[in-house]
Amino acid sequence: MKKILIFIVLYFSLIFNVNALDIKSNNAILYNLNDDTIVFSKNAHEITKIASLTKIMTTIVAIENIEDLNKTVTMTSDMFKGLYEENAYQIGLRVGDVVTYKDLLYATFIASGADATRGLTLSLTNSEEEFVKLMNDKANEIGLTNTYFTNPIGLDEDGQKSTVDDVAKLLKYALKNETFKNIINTKSYQINNLTVYSSLHKTGEYYNIDTSFITGGKTGYTLEAGRCLASIATDTENNINYLLVTTNASNTPDHILDAHDIYKYYFQNYKYHTILKKGTDLVDIKVIDSNIKNIKFKAQKNITKYLDNTFNINNVKIKYDGLDILSYKNKKGEKVGTIKLIYNNEVIDKFDIILDTEIKFNLFVYIFANSLRRTIFFGFVLLIMFIVIIKRKKTTN
Repeated sequence: MKKILIFIVLYFSLIFNVNALDIKSNNAILYNLNDDTIVFSKNAHEITKIASLTKIMTTIVAIENIEDLNKTVTMTSDMFKGLYEENAYQIGLRVGDVVTYKDLLYATFIASGADATRGLTLSLTNSEEEFVKLMNDKANEIGLTNTYFTNPIGLDEDGQKSTVDDVAKLLKYALKNETFKNIINTKSYQINNLTVYSSLHKTGEYYNIDTSFITGGKTGYTLEAGRCLASIATDTENNINYLLVTTNASNTPDHILDAHDIYKYYFQNYKYHTILKKGTDLVDIKVIDSNIKNIKFKAQKNITKYLDNTFNINNVKIKYDGLDILSYKNKKGEKVGTIKLIYNNEVIDKFDIILDTEIKFNLFVYIFANSLRRTIFFGFVLLIMFIVIIKRKKTTN
């Protein structure tokens, strides 16, 4: 519940600030990968076509089913059927070409070659339908509840659907695979006598758009999906990694411009700020029935949060909720309360206060801390003295 509350506060504050961006894509979602949190969203759950972003799934499913990346594949005529009629982009492979699985993976992903995709899928399974089943099984495994594939290329077909939210989840999953990470970070690749180039960086270069900070990505286009882009980027100055998915931009190079503008906006306006410094006094709690009079709790470490650059640590307020008195009954390691860090009237972090000191019982402190106990104690002492005196007198007599 704590994490959900903090996420909601940060989510809406970040979304509000970025609305000033005039992006052309109809659907978008941006993740801060350091925290695995969504920091920008626009129609992220709207069902849409995703064009060649489909090949993210094609690529990761293929990787997980390839035992040897260097094993060769011979291109057959079946691998080209219908591609020309569908106006699917091809990199120039020919019937009889001998290529490796590694070649086909790179050509499928960075250059978006439909011929490479067919070579990949038909060499791994008996039919395209069988490969698509593997894709849908993987979608269910990952939890892509709004995604369904009917082909591995990304062609517009009835039933082929997803959301930018699902594509982002898919890309995060794929990035856990080292082979996939190597592919997405590649700008060019040599296949026999062909050189294929990253469509992302090639488009950016052609339109003079700076994409140097975009580590890698997958572009896509169909009439129904518009211009699409799934990409990752790094804010090197602040050491923050981002993941962005956009779909349904109308014109080239709007999808590249949107990525450039969104990334740059966040690079320039957001970073991790220290919201609590190590050693800061948090709460001073009174202790009873012990030699210890009070225990001061201090921040054990710096706490940072991803916030916009208008942040001012002086406006952070510390609120304590918990016990206001401790005693020997409270054991070391016990939670005694909660600290809330409040900024602009919103809770931006919350953590528990744990007792890290052993509180030992002291009888005399216990007695003298209370007037009734003192009275009883002195009465008891007087009674003992009286009894002793009486016994002595009897003995003397």
